[in-house]
Amino acid sequence: MTQPSDSRTPMPALLLGLGGLIPFIGGALLQVFTQDPRWLPALAGYGTVILSFVGAVHWGFAVRDAPTGAAAWWRFGWSVVPALIGWICLLLEPAASVLALAGALVLCLLVDEAFARNESSPAWFMPLRRLLTVGSASSLLAAGLLS
Repeated sequence: MTQPSDSRTPMPALLLGLGGLIPFIGGALLQVFTQDPRWLPALAGYGTVILSFVGAVHWGFAVRDAPTGAAAWWRFGWSVVPALIGWICLLLEPAASVLALAGALVLCLLVDEAFARNESSPAWFMPLRRLLTVGSASSLLAAGLLS
């Protein structure tokens, strides 16, 4: 359930979110066009950091909403799962790592969609979240598949 009064994405969230795509897009382009073996691990590291951030957003929502009982365990619990997935992805061979991270970002988006249907979040949050996931996951997929 969203709050209709906050449908415009705040400029800092939009610009910083889009700016966060620069390492994904730039790293993918550098990997594809140079085939330099340094770029896949760099993309995997950045993807893991961003995946951790995606999970941390749920920690913030849980702190704000103060759920109790099972809801608290679910919300706080989910908030740490993306970081753990990212860490596991770093143990893979670099091309497999970036492909797994792309999938993990999409998985996190699907979980966010489920939370957004049942809980309060700003109306601008999910459209921005979708855009950033498309940009980041597409970049990781391109780098992994075209290496």
